[in-house]
Amino acid sequence: MKRSVSHAVVLVFALCSVGAKKCAPGSGQSSQSSSKPFCYMDPPVGCAAYCKARDTVEFTPACSHISAGDRELLFELTVMNRVSEEYAQGNQVCPEADLSFFLTPCHLDIAPQEWPNQDYEFCQPVPPGCPL
Repeated sequence: MKRSVSHAVVLVFALCSVGAKKCAPGSGQSSQSSSKPFCYMDPPVGCAAYCKARDTVEFTPACSHISAGDRELLFELTVMNRVSEEYAQGNQVCPEADLSFFLTPCHLDIAPQEWPNQDYEFCQPVPPGCPL
């Protein structure tokens, strides 16, 4: 299911200025050091919001991963609520597509949680902290 919010607001400035930490392109991203996939996390590894086009905030496909749960939903709702608030104040988010900046759950202090009882023979744990 394709999720997008078509509101006129400036995602980078609006969301980064409202309590987001480490809000810079590429911050908090980790590199996979093993051939094993990451274990299931909520929000999933790679879940982020970005400006797909002018006035269009979209979420990466990782946000729809099977491991998504309540924390991922909280992330999407937080982003959409802040976009709506900025729009109501007459601010613009996503004046153009920006495929180089991704707002992650970690930027909004929504730390990922690993699913319990995973078998590390088949997956690698995500590094501690906020590696998304």
